[in-house]
Amino acid sequence: MHGAYFCAGMGVGAGLMYLMDPDTGRRRRAITRDKMTSMAHEACDAAHVVQRDMMNRAQGLASGDFSVLADDKQALMNPFRGGWSPTARALMAGIGGGLFLFGLTQRAPMACILGTAGLALAAEGATNLGVDDVQQAASCAMHKAQSMAGSMGIGSGDHHHEFEEEDEMTPQMAL
Repeated sequence: MHGAYFCAGMGVGAGLMYLMDPDTGRRRRAITRDKMTSMAHEACDAAHVVQRDMMNRAQGLASGDFSVLADDKQALMNPFRGGWSPTARALMAGIGGGLFLFGLTQRAPMACILGTAGLALAAEGATNLGVDDVQQAASCAMHKAQSMAGSMGIGSGDHHHEFEEEDEMTPQMAL
């Protein structure tokens, strides 16, 4: 536990040094302030969009139309594909965060289930990515990492070919 406090202290100290640097600290503080202001304006605009969208969709829900939660009908048929409205995304993120926090108060098996489900819901609400999109991003990242490792001479080549060659030689040796 003391190591975590030490690392946190080092991080805070490095951040303060970076911002309080006598040569370029003023410029860095101004850039940081401008970025924070811009992010606050974007968050406020997003909140207004969600509020307006939520009011319109609440009227649709009141009339009994559950398809108003999705931007298209495909999101209701396959909920893990993305394509949710801003209102549905806000609800998913809120419910997911609540499930995660509730999971923290539970014991082992239930805590893991609630926490995982909560984080998955919150991630879906925050990113609006479907399972296919996540798989594609993971595959792309894996290929990029393999390419970088190959260019650095780490794991120089495809290791699965070595195993295939061994598998091909095994039947011959058995004969």
